Amino acid sequence: MSSGTALVQIKYNDRVKVLLFGGSFDPPHLGHAALLKAAAGRLKPDRIFIIPAFQAPFKNTPRASAADRVRLIKKGLMPFLPRSWRRICRIEEYELRSRRRVYTIETVSKIRAKHPDWKLHFVVGSDAAAAWRTWRSPRKLIRLCRWWTALRPEIPAGRIPSHFQVLRRSIPAVSSTQLRRDLAAGRDTARRIHPRAAAYISRRGLYGTDIINALQKGLKGGRFAHTLAVRDLADALARRWGEDPGRACLAALLHDCGRIIPKSRQPAYVRTRGIAVPRRQDVIRHQPGLLHAYVGADLARRCFGCLDDGVLRAVERHTLAARRMSRLDTILYVADAASEDREHPEAPSLRRLAFKNLDAAFAACLAAKLRHAIGRGGWLHPLSLSLWNALCAKS
Repeated sequence: MSSGTALVQIKYNDRVKVLLFGGSFDPPHLGHAALLKAAAGRLKPDRIFIIPAFQAPFKNTPRASAADRVRLIKKGLMPFLPRSWRRICRIEEYELRSRRRVYTIETVSKIRAKHPDWKLHFVVGSDAAAAWRTWRSPRKLIRLCRWWTALRPEIPAGRIPSHFQVLRRSIPAVSSTQLRRDLAAGRDTARRIHPRAAAYISRRGLYGTDIINALQKGLKGGRFAHTLAVRDLADALARRWGEDPGRACLAALLHDCGRIIPKSRQPAYVRTRGIAVPRRQDVIRHQPGLLHAYVGADLARRCFGCLDDGVLRAVERHTLAARRMSRLDTILYVADAASEDREHPEAPSLRRLAFKNLDAAFAACLAAKLRHAIGRGGWLHPLSLSLWNALCAKS
């Protein structure tokens, strides 16, 4: 099996039936495999070409490099195929070598010009088929190829153009976008991606798995489990209140990354780095545990590569909060205070309240923190007191 073989170097007999399958494959998953198997099973092609895009039209730049996506196709798509099909399957890297956005009409025209006797068949997902009117040179594409797709539950048959032949096979509704989010959030993706591809992604730290790997290694005790619990609640609250779930999950994953640095070393860290902590000397003297939020925001930027200022602010504010809190700030603050792993008796009621009234849940979480500090005779940060007084003044 070879990769990137130039089309001009391959010689076939006349009237060769060729199945083309293009996409970003960022990453390849079970849905891709099911669609390709359905098309190949129906057509019985002589050759199969998988054509990864450098950057697909109407999509963002792929998260993984071209080289990584080629390897992922080998590990995560081809192994799903029967051995007899793998022998006739090639990865065509024309679009990758172009290092630009290449439209399908360019690729198909190139193949047709070199091999006018080939019988070309192109299979695409139902979402791409439903968006056919946005494709470049659609009439010419219909002349050059026969077009195939398979229905997914979220794409009604009425949206599929009539020139497409529909494969009578159910295709798993797997989204690459959601898959990337779940990989970045450390969720189970085993039923959507081949184990070899999953292992490669983890080993290479692709799609944010480098963050998950570092946190799992660096956070001690139950802190990593707490991080995942905060992630789950932050994700659910983001969906409830119209915030970006990806940003909420990232903020939740990073919120305690400052604890990777031992508590005893955090005062020196904030001094050395010149990190602005409200009443820094008082915090170091009376409540050094509060430093981890500010250390975490710095680590998130420097070591974890987070450049989203909103996410960094949410990480910084998840302990002391601030007078002006964004929705993301509030979601993370509440998710940390009321996550499923929290054992204090108020946590269940705080979670329920958060889905009904986020601002009320924030005030209730702040009140619970203040009561806890007073109950153990702890020092109260002036920022927390002033924030509570401001909330009382509004009510």
